[in-house]
Amino acid sequence: MGWAGTKQTAGVCAVFILVNSIAGISGHLTSREFLPAPIYPWAFAAVVGGTIGSSLGSRRFVNATLYRLLAIVLVIASAKLILV
Repeated sequence: MGWAGTKQTAGVCAVFILVNSIAGISGHLTSREFLPAPIYPWAFAAVVGGTIGSSLGSRRFVNATLYRLLAIVLVIASAKLILV
């Protein structure tokens, strides 16, 4: 809607995803079900990937590249939602 630039919007989305993920994990843990055993490698990979991605997104990529990457992510997420 033109309220903010692409990079500012991506930053807000990252915070939302973090809070949403923490809420989901908290809800899962309070349901007395345990997370799968090998969660630490995935958590480490998420932190490393997030750090690299945020650095590239804020310093290296132009807005057009971010639009294309976002489109790819949305297509993958929607296909997963429809097919799984």
